[in-house]
Amino acid sequence: MFLIPFVSFAICYSLMLPLAPQSSIIAIILLITLIITAFKNQLKIPLETLPYLAMPPILFASINEKLEFASDDMILCFSMFAATLLVFSQKEIYNKWIFRSMIICGNMHLIMQVFGAIINNKTVAIRSLFPLANEIMFFYMLLMFCSIIIYRKDSNTFWKRYAAAIGALASISLVVGDDIHTKILGISGEDALGIWLGLGCGIIFTITLFLWKKFSLPKNLGISLAALIFLAFMLSPIIAVNSNFFSSTSRSEATSRLDNWKAAWSLIKEKPLGVGFGAYGANSMQHWPTREEAYLKHGATVYTSTHNQYLQILTEIGWPGWLYYCALFAIPWFVSIFRYLKTGKPHFLFIAGMLASMLSVMEVAEAISMFAFIQIIHWIFLLYCVKTLLPLRSERSFAIKGLTRNLFFIILIPLLSFLLYDRGKQLYSMHLTVFKYGHFSDRKELFLNIASTNKALEIYPKNAAALWYLAQAHLQQKNYEDALKAMEAVEDIAGYSWPVSQGRAEIYYEMEDLEKACEAAKFPIARFSDAWTLKLKKKLKCDSS
Repeated sequence: MFLIPFVSFAICYSLMLPLAPQSSIIAIILLITLIITAFKNQLKIPLETLPYLAMPPILFASINEKLEFASDDMILCFSMFAATLLVFSQKEIYNKWIFRSMIICGNMHLIMQVFGAIINNKTVAIRSLFPLANEIMFFYMLLMFCSIIIYRKDSNTFWKRYAAAIGALASISLVVGDDIHTKILGISGEDALGIWLGLGCGIIFTITLFLWKKFSLPKNLGISLAALIFLAFMLSPIIAVNSNFFSSTSRSEATSRLDNWKAAWSLIKEKPLGVGFGAYGANSMQHWPTREEAYLKHGATVYTSTHNQYLQILTEIGWPGWLYYCALFAIPWFVSIFRYLKTGKPHFLFIAGMLASMLSVMEVAEAISMFAFIQIIHWIFLLYCVKTLLPLRSERSFAIKGLTRNLFFIILIPLLSFLLYDRGKQLYSMHLTVFKYGHFSDRKELFLNIASTNKALEIYPKNAAALWYLAQAHLQQKNYEDALKAMEAVEDIAGYSWPVSQGRAEIYYEMEDLEKACEAAKFPIARFSDAWTLKLKKKLKCDSS
């Protein structure tokens, strides 16, 4: 099952498709595979797993339909739901085909690293399956989890040895590096903060828990300290924002993330019940603190996530959703700690340590509303941890069978078909604009080929990038009113972003309405100093007017 996304990725990579369609295609293929697998199994769901089955519908119900890329979040919710059915409908924790496939995928991933290091040069970079280094941690957690389960459960000696070797190589790969540049395997400090944090916290927590059990320290005190650590993970970004923990104004990764957190916290205070799943990026810009962004190439794409899983959930589904989400992780974590302190069995120690790694990675990265395929790996690992730990009793389960089962899939399949059709239109529309010419590009060939933009909008009218290009084309043709209408349409679809204000300022400048131009440019000029903004500031001379 897990081989299919990797094969699809290889095809996407060979076609040199941009990241967005790669992620979508992989997520869609995995979703279809999960649903087919779940359909073949008896859907007998333990009552203890109902909170996990409810998470995808809760997220789906809070989706903001105005977002241009809302289908990404719909695909994610469907995939999470299918994954939940798949894991919890398994009669046993160990399904040799699923776990063995995961090990093969891990082997393919490692081969891609080596292959990339061999052929790489200054113009080629093979980063394996994952768009960001931090997200590799989620994949490797599931890979190492599967390695241990195979080693403990599989009756075949070959698979035991094979899984052990891949698990060990994956662990080494995390330490050595997974990002390939100029024939060197290495982890860059900026991209892999989550890897180092996850490794460090997971190792330290595992050693501490092992020593706690070895020296027979009080169990209740150990659970209490674990509860404090868990609260620290949940609340640390909020504490950091309100205590001005990072006071430096230097352009660093920490400062950038803190600004994301400040914007998120301001948004939370304004809308404590959330802005809708996937809607952070469209609502956060107005809340960003004043700072210069000279080193960012595409300011409009930076603010689509908080760079913190807990704040992401808090801003999008509010305080009740945040408490619910935290509880989903708290239960297996505390159960694994309690079971290890009580029995001393090593697999409980492993699960507790890996969950500690996951909880810490989510402090500096987000798995939800970012890359759907990564989130499914994250979610499947958590589900298997739950299935391993919780007392799932067959007499306390409910089965979806007969007419109910058929109705369930009769409803699900048309919904999925519509979703895939809608996403297909989006991808084709984006191919005619963003993927072909570059995001928010001012390349003249695009404006000369206005037919491509019009066709993209005919296929998918909510293509914000195409509307942006249309506005620029109208501006060049001095159709100022039409250019302003196109800019308004961009903001209506994608939410407020500083390039929209700058685009409006450019239009008003050409209309010789300097007062409105300066008003539109006030926000970006006050906050950013990229080349485009500096050029606009010099041209408008708002301070002297």
